[in-house]
Amino acid sequence: MLVRAVLGLVLSLAMFGGARADWRKAESAHFVVYSDSGESSLRAYTAKLEEFDALLRQFHGRTPEQDETAGKLDVYLVRTADQLRRAFPGMESAAGVYTAGPNDIFAVAIRKADGLADDVVLHEYVHHFMLQHYPGAYPAWLIEGYAEYFMTADFQETKVLIGTANSGRVSNLLNSEWVSSRDLLAKSPRALTANQAALYYGQAWLLTHYMLSDPERRRRLSAFVAATARGDDPLTAWPRATGIAVADLEKVMRSYLHNPIPYKILPRDKAPTFPMDVTILPPSSGDLLLENQLAKLEPAKAVGERLLKTVRAEAARYPGDRLATLTLAKVEADYGDRAAADKLLTDWIAAHPEDAEALRLAGESRLDAAKALKDKPVEAKALVAEAARYFGRANKARPGAYQTLYSFAKTRIDEPGYPSDNTLNVLELSAQLAPQVLEIRLTAGQALAMRGRYADAYRLLEPVANSPHGGAMSETAATLLKSIREKMGARPG
Repeated sequence: MLVRAVLGLVLSLAMFGGARADWRKAESAHFVVYSDSGESSLRAYTAKLEEFDALLRQFHGRTPEQDETAGKLDVYLVRTADQLRRAFPGMESAAGVYTAGPNDIFAVAIRKADGLADDVVLHEYVHHFMLQHYPGAYPAWLIEGYAEYFMTADFQETKVLIGTANSGRVSNLLNSEWVSSRDLLAKSPRALTANQAALYYGQAWLLTHYMLSDPERRRRLSAFVAATARGDDPLTAWPRATGIAVADLEKVMRSYLHNPIPYKILPRDKAPTFPMDVTILPPSSGDLLLENQLAKLEPAKAVGERLLKTVRAEAARYPGDRLATLTLAKVEADYGDRAAADKLLTDWIAAHPEDAEALRLAGESRLDAAKALKDKPVEAKALVAEAARYFGRANKARPGAYQTLYSFAKTRIDEPGYPSDNTLNVLELSAQLAPQVLEIRLTAGQALAMRGRYADAYRLLEPVANSPHGGAMSETAATLLKSIREKMGARPG
């Protein structure tokens, strides 16, 4: 009777959510999606992402075989905002977040009740796709408007609708005071207030939609983009390229808004199928998978110290587990006991000598330790050399990981004659493998400029300078681009 009672309690807890759900991973051609939902919803969402990628490829004339060496995007689907904040603390109202940094490129999104995440992932994937395949010097409003234009793609049984209106954006535009046309054309969202930025996205979508909806307007938009890429003032280039005075632009856009918004219809016989492999992840995933992603962001000290406390407690529950060991080693190295981190990694590597991530983390720990030895150059140089050897082993174990290549390049920054041919090749390859990472683009662009390869530097730096969310990196890239233009007399090409 006791066994039956206990079994009944366990079953009840599982039915009503008391038991922790298994985390699963679905890997398809272009995505790796993680979720603690059921397998069917995970497969459905992964297929939706693949279909969206196929739509972007079709719209831009790319064949499925092109650029298949590009890395897959990791997407983490979570049930609640609290789970999202385990990876992105401070995101109080976000439905999803995308980040591209030296340690990883990934998105976290809250699933809707129907099992599918918010449009934010599709919006961010447009940025991801464009930086991968069509990087350039696009105006900030067009970068955001283009993502808004595609994110509303509606996949129906016999057709796909492209360019449909986002009801939230339209409602905002109809009931709020607009950002001035001058600010829309010349500024990025980061230069505006929070309320203005919310309107900015809607206006960016509307203006992009207006310019793309007519062949002649598309031609004029291309002329405007080319002019601003050369360094022309957008407020001067706009009327010259489009024939629309800046003072008249809001009137034109409001007229477009108050008429039926056109959209494209792509017919299809049936929903396509996409091959994918689904696996169940170890139990540690429920407690540490999102914390591992936060660790990769290398958050500020206060957040990192709280993370360390959490990871120490959770990792202790999973002795010998890979995720627990490597996550703990990362946060110990960054916020706790570096010697303990190095011991964890040394022991793990001894048992798993081909674990590329563990080898890279060991190298990064030594590279960071060297930075703290500015008054001991001999010891610092030895640590940098040791780090480089770890990165070499990591690259041999897993060739072509951009994180490893970029970390190796950083061991060469203080070498005489930087950048050497080899270092420059490594930086260029890093940027090629992870074109979404602005820091790598900027570092590689600076190195190319130092060697006088201005045209190559320009192409890498343009997306950084024009990124709506690039911050100080955008300012640095813009300054360097201006210097390159002055040296070359015009935009390199």
